[in-house]
Amino acid sequence: MPPNTNLFNSNIIKTAHLYQSVLQKWKDKYQLNQVHALMITTGIIHHPPSASKLVASFASSALSGTTSIAFSIADQVKGLDSYTWNTITRGYLEENKPREAILVYSHMRKKALKVDAHTLLFVTKACGFMSRFFEAVQIHAQICKLGFVSNFVIQTALLNVYGSFDMLIDMQQVFDEMSERDLVTWNSLVAAYARQNCPFKVLDVLHRMIRDHFRPNGMTVVSILSALSTLREGKMIHCYMIRNLADFDVFAHNALICMYSKCGCLLHARRIFQMIPIKNVVSWTSMISGYSDNNHSKEALALFKEMESKRIKPDKIAMLSVVSMCSKSGSFELGEWIDHYVEKNRIAKESSVYLANALLDMHAKCGNINKACQIFDEIQDKTLVSWTSIIHGLAMHGQGVSALVRFCQMQRQGFKPDGIVFQSVLSACSHAGLVDEGLKCFDSMVKDHHLEPGTEHYGGVMDLLCRAGLINEAFEFIVKMPIKADAIVWRILLRACQEQGDINLANQVIKHFDELGPNSCEDYIVLSNLNAIASNWYTVGQLRNKMKVSGMINLHPGSSSIEIKS
Repeated sequence: MPPNTNLFNSNIIKTAHLYQSVLQKWKDKYQLNQVHALMITTGIIHHPPSASKLVASFASSALSGTTSIAFSIADQVKGLDSYTWNTITRGYLEENKPREAILVYSHMRKKALKVDAHTLLFVTKACGFMSRFFEAVQIHAQICKLGFVSNFVIQTALLNVYGSFDMLIDMQQVFDEMSERDLVTWNSLVAAYARQNCPFKVLDVLHRMIRDHFRPNGMTVVSILSALSTLREGKMIHCYMIRNLADFDVFAHNALICMYSKCGCLLHARRIFQMIPIKNVVSWTSMISGYSDNNHSKEALALFKEMESKRIKPDKIAMLSVVSMCSKSGSFELGEWIDHYVEKNRIAKESSVYLANALLDMHAKCGNINKACQIFDEIQDKTLVSWTSIIHGLAMHGQGVSALVRFCQMQRQGFKPDGIVFQSVLSACSHAGLVDEGLKCFDSMVKDHHLEPGTEHYGGVMDLLCRAGLINEAFEFIVKMPIKADAIVWRILLRACQEQGDINLANQVIKHFDELGPNSCEDYIVLSNLNAIASNWYTVGQLRNKMKVSGMINLHPGSSSIEIKS
């Protein structure tokens, strides 16, 4: 039972002030616990100013778990003000416990404790750390109800919260209702639209910003450049930066590299890269990614090796770019080099499932399916991408049975196959000649998994039937398709007709090509070769003339390459 307030004579008040002064100096958890114990035994714990100081000391401590102690103390003391409870809410935020911060606010409301602008600011920030936006909407309603909707600091916090959840309509509404705005709020709006890849909206906000007499700074242009994909607007922003920004920091340089790379202007990107006085890992990664995305594999690898020679440790994005570049090249030797690099630098594939998936895909495409299977087996937390990659890799290497086994294992582990997985399974059955199994999978896709087949799935069934020599069944399948077959599907059948030497069916296929519009040179060459085999030279001449009149003669011969191990 709390002591009588009359006992708080002048001596006890002095003792309370002594504890408060001690709390300003003592921050160690053990020391704070000693003070807490003394305050309980002396009854000072029920003196609100002293208890408030103790709560604030626990809540502001950098030690783990002290905020929970602060809450338990505050919950037993009457008369604590909003400041005390705000320190608890802020303490939970600093411990990265947003849910507990919101629960403190809920506790305050249940006990009819007074909340102020700082309370709502902290709880709004807590909503930004949560993975769901429902709490943010509820807090916004509370802000309106309590009359803080016009508070500039709270409005800015709401703007950032809605932006973090990509709720652009709500964010725009909050922004439009703001009576005053600063450069930070404008930058928040620009960044949100940039993250959602809305270049026209970004430029519209930029024009409004300038009309409102706000001058874009480095943070503004970085967000704008990340959203632009056309060279004209990108160069305009670059010119603005040169004229109006005194210094370019490394973030602005990196944004320019990404913009020029996205537009395919690698010469400009490389020039910007060379101008950076002190490059960070993002600078190197941006340039490597630019080369990789534009299929300049030699330059990407050379820059990666230069980065390594300067002892700059690549981040996961840089590694993903290099691995992706290697996957595109299909080079077995390059795949082995990257694998050696990963092992030598002890880059833990287990720590990043994205990197493990990329390495798995790279080895499969570079011809080392055994290594791909090894990496797959080492992945602890497999994702749908992991299963898709290994099934696709096994399909490419003609291991249809193994691909089907993985497909069954995937479903047993609770993964629901999507359209991409079924496309890989159909490809696996096609390469292995498993006609019945492939047709069953296609049927299961529609009936069991309720997925609507796309052109690629119908093409997979066509390839399955044609590889098995069932070209008449394939023709009937196309005719009965619920969607109109495109040129790719008909082309699969036409190539099968060439292999089977079936001129009559090939002529029927070409009629369907005529219905689709302009044809490719390769299709007519196939039909021409078929007629040449049957000595139908008049038809061959007609086809050749039609190709000349239509301008379909291909003067650029195709090419292919093989890699020979020395």
